Formats: sequence, C-alpha cells, structure tokens
Amino acid sequence: MTSSTLPSGDRPVPWWDPVVGGCRGVSWQTVALILAINTGYAAILSVEDTRPFWHPFITAQCFGLAIAYFVNAASPWGKVRPVLRLVGAVAMGTAVGYFLVFLVKGVIIGEKGYSFVEMVTDSHKAWTLLSGFGNGLFVSLFFLLKFREARTRAAMLKADADRNLLSKQAIEAELKLMQAQVEPHFLFNTLASVQFLTETDPPKAGLMLGHLLAYLRAALPQLRSNSTTLGQESDLAQAYLSIMRMRMGPRLGFVIDIPAELRSHRFPPMLLMSLVENAIKHGIEPQAEGGTIRLEARSDAGRIAVSVVDNGHGLADKIGSGVGLTNLRGRLRALYADQARFTLEELAPHGARATVELPYDAE
Repeated sequence: MTSSTLPSGDRPVPWWDPVVGGCRGVSWQTVALILAINTGYAAILSVEDTRPFWHPFITAQCFGLAIAYFVNAASPWGKVRPVLRLVGAVAMGTAVGYFLVFLVKGVIIGEKGYSFVEMVTDSHKAWTLLSGFGNGLFVSLFFLLKFREARTRAAMLKADADRNLLSKQAIEAELKLMQAQVEPHFLFNTLASVQFLTETDPPKAGLMLGHLLAYLRAALPQLRSNSTTLGQESDLAQAYLSIMRMRMGPRLGFVIDIPAELRSHRFPPMLLMSLVENAIKHGIEPQAEGGTIRLEARSDAGRIAVSVVDNGHGLADKIGSGVGLTNLRGRLRALYADQARFTLEELAPHGARATVELPYDAE
C-alpha cells in the first residue's frame, strides 16, 4: 500500500480559512480605528436623523464592520485588478451589513419598520443600502491609495538601501584595489632605501628594515579585512611615519596620542593613513624646515574624533578639494551615511588639522 502527499501549493484549503480570512492580521488598533470611523459616520447621519443616536450607530457599525471584514478577506492590496476586487468585497460587505441591520434591529431589538418584508420593499431602506455601499467604497479606496503610496515609499527606501549597499561594496572594492596598488609601490621604494643604506650606513639600514617589518605586520592583515581597529590603524601609521622620518631625517617629527580605551574601537581601513599621507605631501614636504605630525583621538557625547594635525605649509587654495579627500568623504558617506563628518581646517600661524568624527558604536 502506497501513500502520496500533495505539494503544499495543491493541498485543499480548509473550509474555515475563507471564514476567518477577514480577521487575519487584524490588530486591536485597526479594530479601534474602524469603530471610530463608523462612529464618526453615525454622528454625521444623526444630524438629520430625528431618532435616537443608537439607530445610526448600529447601522454604521453593521455596514462598516462587515465591509472591513470582506475587504480584509479579499486583500486586494498588491494583487491583480485590485480595484475590481475591492468593489466586489465592498458589495459583499454591504449586503452582509444590510442583513446584520435587519438581524439586530428587526429580530433582536424588534424595532418597527425592520421586518424582512419592509427591508426588501421599503425604498428608504434601499437608499440606505446604496449609501452604505458608496461610503464603504469611498473609505476603502482611500485606504487602498494610502497602501499603494506606502508600498511605493517602502520600495523607494529599499532601492535607496540597495544602492547604498552597492555603493559601500564598490567603495570597499576600490579600497582593495588602492591597497593592492599602493602597498607594492611603497614597499619597493622602502626596499630601495634599505639597499642604499646597507652600503652607506648598515645600522640605519637595519633600523629601517625593522620599521618596514612592523609596517607589513600591521598592513597585511588589513588587506583581507573591511574593518580594522583604531589601534591597528595607529600602529600602521606609526610604522609608516617611522620609515618616512628615516627618509626625511630631522625634517619630520611625529607624536601619537591615542588613548588605550579607544584603540579597540572599529575604524575604516586606510582612512587614517590617507590623512597622514596627505599631511606629509601637502604640509611637511613643501616646507623647507619640515614639521611635526600629531595623531590624536578623543571621545565625547557618543562620538569619536580622530585628528591628524601638522604644523607644516598649511592649506593651499585647492587643498581639501582634491581627489584623495573627495574619495575619503565618499567612503564616509557610503559607510556611515550622515552619521560621520570630515573637517579640514587651517591652523595659525601655519599648519592644518584634519578630523574624522564617527559614531562611537559604529562599525
């Protein structure tokens, strides 16, 4: 004896599924909103109705709840021919609401004028039926349009999020490419300096080779990482500055002031190096007597600020709008949206300060 199971899509729908479909996903806030709308409509009807308020109140609640039930059961939102589905649901809800008015007023309460025959033959009751359908359709169309608007807005936000994710991935891919290009260039130049010092000053060559090894130990793990720590970035900058100080001699000095509690904070790779390289290229090298570079970090009010300060040449007219800093701003925007900030300011009597501010708990 063999048995077979139907695919999930071919399984018969339980008989109770359409019955409870109108209540599926309905919260108490939704029910309260529907009751409030129905009560407001009853208040409008009571202006011209000389009968007690409970008359229009029962009528409005019967029609409103029945229409809301069938509209929710049909769930025309996002389906094929949503308006046609909505009209059909409102028509069915209106018919059931009309029957509920007869059931409550005619059968339960026993109100005169609400017998079955009168409900079918009275022209005034027919106007109530048409009015309930029209008002129910108007309210349902309003919510359908609001739903479409919300869905369109959600799709736009999702598209923006996807574009930001792609932008972030593109920035990181560009960073990997930049690392792959910069690392060999810097490595070969330093090895050439080591080779020269080996012939002219062997102790100094050994010292530079030690700095190079420290640089590589700090740099190589970052080639496979999208995020490092501020401590790793400062170690990389220290090794780089040590090598550059041996090349430039007394023209370059540097101080690193990174609090121990901030060293473990996550920080974008190569961001600090970009600021250090920029300070040497535009601040220290153009100045005959050189200068000092200072790396410092601080945290305040849920944010962390990392600065590279130099007392070099200062800001020229075009410094700050170049490709390097433009890419840096683009990276911050892709990684942190509007939660990060980059500032570049000139210091008196000469020099510059570049500061990156990030959320303290940001990745």
